Amino acid sequence: MKILLIMLALLSSLLMSGCAELACSARTDVDPYEPMLDKQRCVSEADKNLDEYQKAKVAEEKQLLKTAIEQATQKSLI
Repeated sequence: MKILLIMLALLSSLLMSGCAELACSARTDVDPYEPMLDKQRCVSEADKNLDEYQKAKVAEEKQLLKTAIEQATQKSLI
């Protein structure tokens, strides 16, 4: 189960990284003097934000699962 979650997180991270690259390529407010450095900063920031979002989403799902297990355990004890 844990391995499946890790694989899912890695796969989604790889897919999101491509999205960050595409989003940063489509920007129109590019620094004309250092376009590659500007794009690298954009991709780095987008990847960081996507990672934070994924971590928050996984934490929320874990909390929901934990709550559901606790509720099911309480019901089975009664």
